[in-house]
Amino acid sequence: MSKKDIELSHDVKGNSKKNKKKRRPISKFLTVFMFVALALLILQMVRLNLLPFKLIVLISAVFIILALIVTLMMHYKAKKFFSRLLLGLISLCMCVAFAYGNYFIYKTKDTFDVVTSLADKRAITTSIIALKDSNITSKADLKNKKIGTVLEMDKEATKRTLEALKKDEIKYSTSDYSNLDDLVNALYEGSVNAICLNEKYRDVLHETEEYFTFNTITNVAYQNVHYVEKAASENESDPVRNITKDAFTVLVSGNDSYGSLQDSNTRSDANMLLTVNPKTGTILMTSIPRDYYVNLVCPEGDENSCPEESKDKLTHTGLLGIKSTEKSIENALGIKINYNVRINFSSVVNLVDALDGIDLDIKEGEECDILYANMQPGLSVGKHHVDGETALAFARERHAYLNGDNQRVKNQQKVFKAIFKRVVSPKMITNYGKFMDALAVAFDTNISANEMSDFIKYELGSMPKWKFESYSISGDSGNEFCYLAQTYASITYENELMNQIARDKINAVLEGKSSDTVKDTSGSVQEPSADNVIHESNDSSTDYNYDYDYDYSYSYDPSYQESYDTQNSSNEDYSNSNTGYDSYEEPSYDDSNEGY
Repeated sequence: MSKKDIELSHDVKGNSKKNKKKRRPISKFLTVFMFVALALLILQMVRLNLLPFKLIVLISAVFIILALIVTLMMHYKAKKFFSRLLLGLISLCMCVAFAYGNYFIYKTKDTFDVVTSLADKRAITTSIIALKDSNITSKADLKNKKIGTVLEMDKEATKRTLEALKKDEIKYSTSDYSNLDDLVNALYEGSVNAICLNEKYRDVLHETEEYFTFNTITNVAYQNVHYVEKAASENESDPVRNITKDAFTVLVSGNDSYGSLQDSNTRSDANMLLTVNPKTGTILMTSIPRDYYVNLVCPEGDENSCPEESKDKLTHTGLLGIKSTEKSIENALGIKINYNVRINFSSVVNLVDALDGIDLDIKEGEECDILYANMQPGLSVGKHHVDGETALAFARERHAYLNGDNQRVKNQQKVFKAIFKRVVSPKMITNYGKFMDALAVAFDTNISANEMSDFIKYELGSMPKWKFESYSISGDSGNEFCYLAQTYASITYENELMNQIARDKINAVLEGKSSDTVKDTSGSVQEPSADNVIHESNDSSTDYNYDYDYDYSYSYDPSYQESYDTQNSSNEDYSNSNTGYDSYEEPSYDDSNEGY
């Protein structure tokens, strides 16, 4: 072979090696991407601080070994096209898996940061409301009009709102009334052109049969939003020593409102106690009627707003904040509540929809022909896959049952368990992103970030098989004076015997026993009864009250929130003109009551 042929042969071999190297850029890229994604995944697992350390080490070791095996085989063992293709696909799948894992942890971390950082401000919204047929639709229309007030119930917010109107050079006169009934009747009768109402009292009107159309026949002409700092002591917890070992009780309070939980306090429409014993894996759900007639316990520093021994429905305690609801329940049942969680209607709808619905197995005695909360077709006996609105309507349903509120709390327990089952099902994997987005704004709580982190680590490390137990308190109906509403309303009298039984069941779970060891001697029916259902075909003379829970909407200027977002470092009052003030000066009334 000539020298030229030898050189040509070497060139061919060299080019062949270069071509082989050129054929592998995708493999190299996949390898680099896979190890970078894996490194980020391990780093994020450590920063998340929600996984047990042993689990992090185990997961990291398994992933590193798999990545090394695939890399070595792809670069040194795979010589044929199909073997390289197969390993390339495996490598690609691992890259996707590691990338999704990073997204999975990022969403978890982001949500965890949101739900464990309580909002530092609370909104107080006060509206000037007029009848729709009055043609009063804006603050300009309030000039020279008479505005009704109830200073005894809400002096500070009322004066702040009227003072803001004055700053906008809106002249008006006022007429003060002693309670909400007189105030609204004055509006209906034309004695005043508009009324000044703290939005938290809209819910009180809403539950009164005489005013159930209030939200549909009125509109907001002017609205004032004032933000107040939340004191550190406003919602303190009573923590256990070790949340992964010591039993504890959590109040889950559901507000009857939509939108942000940062808005003004509203009624606590649902109140459920979860007594959790991590050692025995037991969760006892204890439900309390929303209309339970209890002694009010005011938030610390606000005792003057409800003198000692003032009584009202439990649902109204939410107007004073979740801490008032918590303390009123503690006082009624003689128990200690360690933590609380606050949710609202939007929370339930968004969470269920993010899970692509939940499954409800409706037993005989739980069915209903119509869901009166949204006037949609009801649920028959059998299994149903329902969306968020239907789940919420079922949880709120009481008009379809003879024992109304008593059955409603049982419906709420059923919805809670269905959500829990859906969260721990395989379906959660595909809906994780949506669920985390919904969860981020679903609730606020006074459980600390460290306690939540420790409990999640315990759950993932021990994987206890949780056993759900339940108990529902019920009582006789009546009509009594409600202090916060300053009027008479339908209530549920306290049942001292069932209070005692509930207390004993809670204590049993706290002590590591089953709540079933405590006998229910009250004679109440805890299981659904077919005789309890009111069908549409029943005689119309059946005596029950359709206290409709109409949904309502009212105008809200987004500029309020924008103003707050840009100026949230100070505690200011925002009106439509974004006029703020630092201190309120007592206005003076003239003898003719012609404004301030």
